[in-house]
Amino acid sequence: MAALTLKPQRRIVSGGLILLVATTLVNLGNYLFNLLLARWLPPAVFADVSLIITLMLTATVLTMTLQIAAAKITAGATDSKHDTLSQLLQRWAWLSGCAAALILVAGAPFWQQFFRTASWHPFALLGLGFPIYLVQGVQRGVLQGQLRFERLAGSYVAEMMARLILSLGLVALGFGAGAVAFGLSLSFAASYVVARQPKQVQAKRDWTAARPLLWATVAPIALVNLSQILINNSDVLIVKRYFAAEAAGQYAALALIGRVVFFASISIVTILFPAVAERHKQDQSTRPLFWGALALVGSMSLVAIAGTYLFPDPIVMLLFGANYRPIAPLLWQYATATALYSLANVVITYRLACDDRTCAKIALGGGVLQVVLLTLIHGSLQQVVLLQIGLMGAMFLILILFRHK
Repeated sequence: MAALTLKPQRRIVSGGLILLVATTLVNLGNYLFNLLLARWLPPAVFADVSLIITLMLTATVLTMTLQIAAAKITAGATDSKHDTLSQLLQRWAWLSGCAAALILVAGAPFWQQFFRTASWHPFALLGLGFPIYLVQGVQRGVLQGQLRFERLAGSYVAEMMARLILSLGLVALGFGAGAVAFGLSLSFAASYVVARQPKQVQAKRDWTAARPLLWATVAPIALVNLSQILINNSDVLIVKRYFAAEAAGQYAALALIGRVVFFASISIVTILFPAVAERHKQDQSTRPLFWGALALVGSMSLVAIAGTYLFPDPIVMLLFGANYRPIAPLLWQYATATALYSLANVVITYRLACDDRTCAKIALGGGVLQVVLLTLIHGSLQQVVLLQIGLMGAMFLILILFRHK
């Protein structure tokens, strides 16, 4: 009996370590991707590229909702019901992806005018990859729920490598934001190939009975991921909308450096969610996992804040060069805002895995409030950053002090 209990824990630890190493390499690759683009392109052009990347990250409200829902359905599953739900989720992914593609491709000229970009082509090229982008989210979620972290890690690495090679290669040949968008779409396909599950032939499925159960699972996850997208990306979009092109490009670089804590914490949260969900289904203690994850993210946060406070100029000069030096004084402040949100995200993920849906409403409220306040108050880049520190600090306190189920 003891051996049966230890085996899943060993899978979590060994697979989790592989995923941690892989996601670290992926984050480094993605940072290299952005750093080289910032080095090769002037701030005004980099602002257009950053916008396309931000739009892709914004679409993760759908992709991560599908992935986390698939992980929750699959985690600890002992019957065939989860397969029906996963297949229905994949249908939803195809439909949502086609709708998103239509919005971007057909509306490309409008988005060009709205965001004041040089061309409409990047919007259309990015939109073409959206259907496969959402479907691979479901495939990744199944792997995550089954604790198959090795293959999950492989899908992340495949996406990063394809993005790095294809997008940077096209940019080096003289293409601009369109090359980045095209490379992103192709990287989604690379990830899908690795994460894809073999199709199983089964008896006729009862889709009607499955829909209410699936919606009950998806709805709170969708709210949480919508809040994550609003919090992580609305500031870049709002700055792009209201500030001059050079300032918007500098702020995009600031966000890229400052978010290092959040991206580093993603692997911890990815491991935490299925582990807590499985233990919760089995009525086992989950608090040690929560406090361990919070301590890890907190430690990384302190290191990042200290580094950006003590060495802001060397960091900016090394990573981006003299054109981005004005953002150096804001570096530790942005890192603080990101660190506070990373800690809040651990609490949100834990409570969501325990079927506590209150966190979804709190998170969404924080995201909407950030959009409203930044739209109304954006006198300077520092003001934008300080508002986020206050909001993220307040949200973390509310989440950590609010009575858990």
